[in-house]
Amino acid sequence: MIGRAFGTALIATLLAWPAAAQSPLSIKSQVETGWTSNATDSAAGQDDLYGTHSQEISLTGVAGNALLRGTLSITQTRFMATSFEDDDEVAGGIEAELALGDAKLRLGYAVTRSWTGDDLNIEGFIIPIRSEETDHEFVGTLVVTGPDQQVTVDVAGLWAVQGNSELVGLGLPPLKLQPDVGSVTTRIAWEKAISPTMAALAAMEMWFTTVPELDRYLFFRAPADGGRVSAGLRVAAGPVTLSGSAGFDLVWPKGHADLRRTSPYFAVAASLVPTAGVSLSLNAGTGVELVDPIDGVAGHTSAIDLAATVALAPQVELSAQLGFWREVGLYDTSLIRSRRTAALGLRYAASAQLSYGATVSFGHYDNPGESYDKTGIAFSVTGNL
Repeated sequence: MIGRAFGTALIATLLAWPAAAQSPLSIKSQVETGWTSNATDSAAGQDDLYGTHSQEISLTGVAGNALLRGTLSITQTRFMATSFEDDDEVAGGIEAELALGDAKLRLGYAVTRSWTGDDLNIEGFIIPIRSEETDHEFVGTLVVTGPDQQVTVDVAGLWAVQGNSELVGLGLPPLKLQPDVGSVTTRIAWEKAISPTMAALAAMEMWFTTVPELDRYLFFRAPADGGRVSAGLRVAAGPVTLSGSAGFDLVWPKGHADLRRTSPYFAVAASLVPTAGVSLSLNAGTGVELVDPIDGVAGHTSAIDLAATVALAPQVELSAQLGFWREVGLYDTSLIRSRRTAALGLRYAASAQLSYGATVSFGHYDNPGESYDKTGIAFSVTGNL
């Protein structure tokens, strides 16, 4: 209901935008169906068939040096046998952009309401769970550009509000199973051109999280704050683009700076186009998890992703991906979770508005207390208007 009300108000607002700014309407629809070897994403998971439908409507208005864009999306997933894993999501967002000479200001707000199917596995006995969550996201960005440099200031906020969860079939009243979490990230980044193909990079970040007092005790969840300092280079030379930054992260439980943890930080992104129709990319780096940390305080993450695309024909593209992600608790290093994934996809663009896709995916997941594999085959149709 929240998403639906927001979407109605959003469309009404955009339709009232000055008539001089004709607002183009964009509609994207995707239908996906397939098979998964593990419908519940757990060690006891069984194979099942599923279908997913997503619809996104965007409306954009422009007047002078201002732009306003609104988006409303709906996503539904249904399983044939494991119906308690069915998911629904409604999201609405609005973004405004204003050009101010050498500066550009962007502001955005989005709300997402989700109804998620999950399960609780107790010694092989599966208890279906239906949960609700509402996420509020706020974003603000100011970009100031000079002849050979650029400064970007970002502020991003998230407030995740957990609804009650229903343990299906047990006759118990709805329960709250996850804490509410709020987070704010502020960042200032500076880029300075030092040659036609090279730029110096520097950035500072601060993170702040909040958890309601009662949720801290009910879910053993301690909010944490932190920050990052980094510097690096970006190089673009012909078919190669490479950027890299390094520095350090600081994290501490809120109000307990004496318990701070320091960890190295790095981020690398590289892309290569060795020949026409072929592109390769690599992304790797570390991070800090404060919204859903594995140890209830903070987690240190590391990830690497490799991707390749090959144009087999003007309308046919083959893609491949490999990925690895790992999180270790900063205050309990015995807690570790990780995933290794691989995917191979084929996409056929029948026209500028219609495309077909097929994907085969593999994954291995390690979590405290359980490990499992997951294989999937998916077929999709995507349309744009």
